[in-house]
Amino acid sequence: MAEPIPRLLHFRISHYNEKVRWALDYKRCPHVRQALVPAFHVPVVRRLTGQNKVPVVEIAGQTTTDSSRILAELERLHPDPPLYPSDPDELARALAIAEYFDDEVGPELRRIFWSAYLAQPRAAAAMATASFGPLTRWSWLLMFPLTRVILRANMGIYADQLAAAHAGIGAHFDRLEAEIGPSGYLVGDSFSIADLSAAAMLTPIVRPPEFAYLPPEPVPAALDELRAAWAHRPGFRWVLDIYARHRGSSSEIPAT
Repeated sequence: MAEPIPRLLHFRISHYNEKVRWALDYKRCPHVRQALVPAFHVPVVRRLTGQNKVPVVEIAGQTTTDSSRILAELERLHPDPPLYPSDPDELARALAIAEYFDDEVGPELRRIFWSAYLAQPRAAAAMATASFGPLTRWSWLLMFPLTRVILRANMGIYADQLAAAHAGIGAHFDRLEAEIGPSGYLVGDSFSIADLSAAAMLTPIVRPPEFAYLPPEPVPAALDELRAAWAHRPGFRWVLDIYARHRGSSSEIPAT
């Protein structure tokens, strides 16, 4: 019997969705991708999962949400090449590092990323609807006054929270750089879920060229300034190196 083909529902420009795409590609797991438009995605995802967030992976009629749970399921179904260290102590450390970047870094960088677009409706529409047609773009732009209010509330894009997110970037790079071992990896001597999660969560700042869905140019000046401000950090260069060495080619296949 043929192995069921996973279907990934995702946002193209999203570090949490990139984390799942990277795992699928790293494991050379053929899969179908269905790109969704932020805000317009809600009816589709809610009907399928009862909640509003992507990524979502559907395998043989079973859906899994949340990037960490999806990676755990992919590791169970496709253990080779592994992302989870076999040593129990190394596994615990790798999962702890991944959790830090998922829970602490990811939300703050999402807040910063979207804040750069909220004052630029046309740039926001181009980014959110990249790869979709002009009708979708204009529809999204028409709804932007309402969407902006929802995004601000959902992501906490307010002055005090945004200032705290910017102030915390240095500590995030400190944590990353402290974890890099002699091998160049965060745990042990090989690429793991820790490296994948940390590098993926930092893409809103680093924007490595191997990221398949970079925001359309020109990006808001605030994002270019952010990238330039942190490009000197060893952790920034580490993200570029990890992407160059391990991002690899896509395992996406056409939908049938």
